[in-house]
Amino acid sequence: MCAQAERFNGVTQALPSGTVLIAGGGPVGLLLARILSFYGVKSVLFERNLTTTKWPKMDLTNARSMEIFRKIGLADSLREQGVPGDIDQNVLISTGLSAAKVLTQWELPGVDKFRERILKTNDGTQPQEPWQRVSQAIFEKWLKAICDEDPLIDLNYGFKVESVEESSDILKTIVTNVATGTQTVWSSDYVAGCDGASSKVRTSLSIPIDGGPIPSCALLVHFKSRDLTRLHKQGRFWHTFLLGVSGEFEAAIISQDEKDTWTTHLFLPLDAEPEKIDSYDAVYRVLGGLYGPYRIEIDEILVRSIWRPNIAVARTWVGSTGRVFLAGDAAHQNIPTGGYGMNMGIGDAFDLGWKLSSVINGQGGTGLLKSYELERRPVALRNVEQSGVHFNIHGGLKDLLSGGDPRRVDGDDEAALALRKRIHEYYQLHDGENKDLGIEMGYRYNSPVVICREDDGVEPEFNPHKYTPTTWPGSRAPHLYLTDGTSIFDSFGKHWALLVFTNQEVGQTHIVTAARAAGLSLRQVDLSGEDDAKRLYERNLVLIRPDHHVAWRATEMLSLKVAKGVLEVITGRLDSSSESSINQATKTEKPKDVFTSTIDIDAQISSFTLERMAEFQQ
Repeated sequence: MCAQAERFNGVTQALPSGTVLIAGGGPVGLLLARILSFYGVKSVLFERNLTTTKWPKMDLTNARSMEIFRKIGLADSLREQGVPGDIDQNVLISTGLSAAKVLTQWELPGVDKFRERILKTNDGTQPQEPWQRVSQAIFEKWLKAICDEDPLIDLNYGFKVESVEESSDILKTIVTNVATGTQTVWSSDYVAGCDGASSKVRTSLSIPIDGGPIPSCALLVHFKSRDLTRLHKQGRFWHTFLLGVSGEFEAAIISQDEKDTWTTHLFLPLDAEPEKIDSYDAVYRVLGGLYGPYRIEIDEILVRSIWRPNIAVARTWVGSTGRVFLAGDAAHQNIPTGGYGMNMGIGDAFDLGWKLSSVINGQGGTGLLKSYELERRPVALRNVEQSGVHFNIHGGLKDLLSGGDPRRVDGDDEAALALRKRIHEYYQLHDGENKDLGIEMGYRYNSPVVICREDDGVEPEFNPHKYTPTTWPGSRAPHLYLTDGTSIFDSFGKHWALLVFTNQEVGQTHIVTAARAAGLSLRQVDLSGEDDAKRLYERNLVLIRPDHHVAWRATEMLSLKVAKGVLEVITGRLDSSSESSINQATKTEKPKDVFTSTIDIDAQISSFTLERMAEFQQ
């Protein structure tokens, strides 16, 4: 760091052409740097803190995110940091640890059982990778160490991005050395704002954000305890959700590592003065639920904080010049239920990373960069919605327990047993908090760089609870294992892939020839002998993007001219805001118009629009 700091002397510094400036060294900024490096692009990252976070924050890297980490060769390394695969991750619903037993539970598999399910259910409905429990504090430290060793990544901790100024020819980013107060202006071609909910990149560009905090706050206590006998009194758990003395959902405890590290969240009204609550008392109150403090042996309080749940999405994710981008919490914030926040940020980082790299490396046009917001913002809107749905499920306990002392639910009489049965059935019916594969894998990109043909038919219905495998353009391609036991995703390679499901010539040569002429890295994959895959993939020819999403599909490619037109569109080289120019170049290919697509996507998010965000905050 000393050698780096010598360069920061208050003068203007110009980054080499093609180098990306990243604001923020959290998980999204670090991952974006690593993805850019994966595709051969340099980056310089500035983070105001001196090291990675001490806060637990995210504790589950979901299945879709683990697919991304496998793509860049880091999945196995990440698993080494997390909870062992043989440990299940059940979620308990409890009136308090003083009670004899839990109200109900969600039985969620650990990595090993999840992987067994994937192998046994080889029909395209499963992800390539199971999820992985790992605290964000461990996650960031692990990823920073990888980036530290990467020659294409220049990490600068202790340097705060103050603002970004856009002009027609260059971007100027003002950075402050936190230790000395010295400011430096950095010029660059591109800036990625991965600098969190209070993003200086977003605010300096006056980009509005819709939504905000909901009328509640939470006291977080992160601590060490080896008092497993008392903590596991009702069974081993990943999460336990607990009632408060009023009979409403009030708190949660999270097992971070299945050894000795835990986090409690005590939800309070805004006038509760949580700063006056002792950390030890907060933990005892959380665990006691309906029955008053439940004491355990606490070895060490690691950190505590007071936070407010936010539901918000930035109105635009791209600056006026099309060269400044928002990702992660800078672009969206949601309630933690469902674990969508950081996992959305991982998706942002990969989408932005491969597209920026394609443009910088000459394999894509600016249309790719324009598609970033069009593809990722609708995902954020849907996921913000779903996090609120999950949060409100726990709120339903209040209605179920109304009409008397809530502790009656722990009795042994017929009325108590009937009440417990209703609560059990309620939670089993609404068990999607970490099981909704539709919201995690079923989102579909709808943008000018995705080509839909007339014979693609009606777009499949989106269901947040269930993932239905399809290659309808824009979808994440279905995963399955091939007849030789290998993963179909692994056959795609690093860049673009053309999947061919016939041994006949149906125009694949035209696509390969057009790709070679355009300098596009494209791998042809012969899957003519894979009957199950052919059934799932629905067409003879399927073009897969670097992010596993389908860009185009057809039964045959008609000519070299059409092939060239298709590649120009999906790589963002053709201005597809003009439908006539697309149709002229591709003839039978008919991608959706950019403006129509965006409106259609927002219309599909009917149950939780930005107006609903405002209502939820009241």
